Amino acid sequence: MTWNAVARKDFEDAVRSRWVAGLSVLFVLLVAAAAYLVRPAPGESFSSNAVLNSIFIRDALVTTLVPLIALIVAYNAVVGERESGSLKLLLSLPHSRADVVFGKVIGRSGAIAAPIAVGFLLPALVFVIVPSITFDAASYLGYTLLTAVLGVAFVSIAVGFSTAASSSRRAIAGAVGIYFLFVPLWGAVQFRLRFYFGAGGAPSWLPLTGQEVLRMLRLINPTGSFKIVSNAFLQGGLYTQGDVNMQVSATLMLLVWILVPPLLGLLWFREADL
Repeated sequence: MTWNAVARKDFEDAVRSRWVAGLSVLFVLLVAAAAYLVRPAPGESFSSNAVLNSIFIRDALVTTLVPLIALIVAYNAVVGERESGSLKLLLSLPHSRADVVFGKVIGRSGAIAAPIAVGFLLPALVFVIVPSITFDAASYLGYTLLTAVLGVAFVSIAVGFSTAASSSRRAIAGAVGIYFLFVPLWGAVQFRLRFYFGAGGAPSWLPLTGQEVLRMLRLINPTGSFKIVSNAFLQGGLYTQGDVNMQVSATLMLLVWILVPPLLGLLWFREADL
């Protein structure tokens, strides 16, 4: 197994990218700014969990910016080396095609996890010294790890697409399409369906109820599954309170997005003519 050598080199290449560095700095600054905006007013106090649950952190940053950074980090992972010719050199070394694909996933996952860790570390240092904020270290660390899992899911999607794409142009188009599908368009579709099902219910030919369709749409989207798991975690009831079946399904869906796209890309990659 030589995937670790591929992952190490790929991580180093990714973190040197100007795009990755710029977006990482932006993420760190925005998390710090959001934490400042939701700080308690004079005389008030609240938990660090309230900061993490705020719309600034959860929606405006984590589920909007993290997928974007992950897709930019990983969209060119395989197809870029294929176009440059370095992929043939890589495969001439003792690396299998599976080593290349999963090494890329692991390396680029490290590249997205690093800015996430730094982005949440800086506000944590402030929370520790501010007496009006109760800092829950376990929840804060857990939420940071869950955010990294969301980033890894989008890295896996991008690497899978990059493995199957025939050119960087198609890889870029795929990354843009994936982002708009899962971030702005998915929410717009759900918003309209809530009104539709609320007014007349599901059509008779559909074997699901309106609520089941909406639940399915939440689960299929990695950002929706992330929100389900992270919200239950911050409320202290993950897998123990609330809709446990939904929480388990959301966790499994995130694992599916992490594992399946690279596997599908590998199936194509094994037969591809380089």
